[in-house]
This record gives sequence, C-alpha cells and structure tokens, in this order.
Amino acid sequence: MKKLILLLFITPLFVFAQNNPNWEYWQINRWEAKDGMAKEFESAVAKKTKKFNNSADTAILTFQIVTGADSGKYMRVVGPKTADFFDQGLSGSAEYEYWVKNVMPYVKDQAGNKRLWRLKGLSYNWNAEDPPKKYVRFRTFRLEQENARDWFDMMANDARLKREKGHTGIRGVFALVSGGQWEVYIVEPYDSHGTGLGKFDGEDFDYRDEYNEMFGWRALDYDRIRRDAAVRDYGGEYTETLEFRPEMSTSIE
Repeated sequence: MKKLILLLFITPLFVFAQNNPNWEYWQINRWEAKDGMAKEFESAVAKKTKKFNNSADTAILTFQIVTGADSGKYMRVVGPKTADFFDQGLSGSAEYEYWVKNVMPYVKDQAGNKRLWRLKGLSYNWNAEDPPKKYVRFRTFRLEQENARDWFDMMANDARLKREKGHTGIRGVFALVSGGQWEVYIVEPYDSHGTGLGKFDGEDFDYRDEYNEMFGWRALDYDRIRRDAAVRDYGGEYTETLEFRPEMSTSIE
C-alpha cells in the first residue's frame, strides 16, 4: 500500500487531481520590481497587504529571494487553503483592481501563480499557525519519473526518524499541482544562519546508526544512492535562500 501511494506522486495524471478536499494547498508567486523602483514596489505591496490581507483568512506572507538567479525578486505566499479557496476568482474584485492600479505600475515581471500540495508524511514540525521564521532554505527538485519513488521513500524515512527522535528543525515538502513543470519543493524555515536548520538532542546522536537501526543494515548508504539517482542530472536541484519581509506581510496580533 505504501508503494502504491507513492506511485501517485509520479503519475502524469497527478496534474489533474487538483481538487482533493483532504489536501492542504499553498500558492506562491514571484514578483520583480522595475529597475530603480524596488522601494516604491515594496511600499505599494505593504499598503495593499495592510488594506486587504489583514486576517487569518486573507493572510499573505512576502519573502525576498537573496541568493540565486532570482536574487532581489519577491515571493508571495498564501496558505494553508482547501481546494474551495481556488473557486474564489480575484479578477474584478476590489483587491484585484487595487493591485492593478497601485502595485502593477512598479512591476517589471511576475512568474504566475503556482499551486502546491503539502505532503504531510514527508514534513515535520510544520505548523502554519507559528510566526514566520526570518529565513527559509527553499529547494526545488525535478525528478526522473522512473526513479522518483526512491526519492520519496528516503524523504519519508528521514521525516519519520526526525519526528521520532525529536529533531528541532522544521520542514515542509510540497508537490506542484498546477502552474508549471512538475517539481517538488523542500521548505525549511529558520531564524539564524548560525544555528542552522535544527538538531537532535544529545551530543552523541549518530544519524547513520539511528537510520540503519530503524530501516535496516546499511540502509542509509543504499537509500542515499537511490535518492540521488532520482534527481535529474541537469537542473534537477536548485537551492535558494529567502528572507522574510514582515512589512509586506500580514500581521495578526
């Protein structure tokens, strides 16, 4: 049964399964300000967010991309949502008209909405009600379809181990539902580059020993080889750092 469920992640029919009422959806978009107008764009977004996105139901978070080819651009994030959320078209609404009139004059380019599904079994310590962290490590993966299950298998094992052994880090794993070429994302929020992405209790904790104890003799080496082989050779993995921009995000006291 576990293998059957994982196969659902890699079937081409996945892109049509966009309305499962039990899934947790998120939406992201990337925005680029016109040259020399970053401050104007940021101010306009902040005003729009304060006016229209001032409750838990309408909340939007904004991050600035600080590494990689999209460095300097902004990522707007909406979620968690149910499938019904996407029945609410913004076109023609007061919020949409405000954005077109007051924000778009400062926009150079935007990437279009991407709808994501959070894979709860591969995530750990993820709580959307917690305040946003200052930074996010945002990793994008494109997988070889015939080997993708191996990648998901190890991610599931890693998540189980970290949940059971009290790892302090946070991870959300997301699959693209609509808006682009199929890919998966690992999102890891954290507060300081110095403290990193979390740790296990105890100085003598040995991840290799614990993994092999839980999943079998030499399982870690074997699973890592299969996981890495599932990632495309060209453009299969891309890592960015995001920085939270609270002044452009919903603030709920």
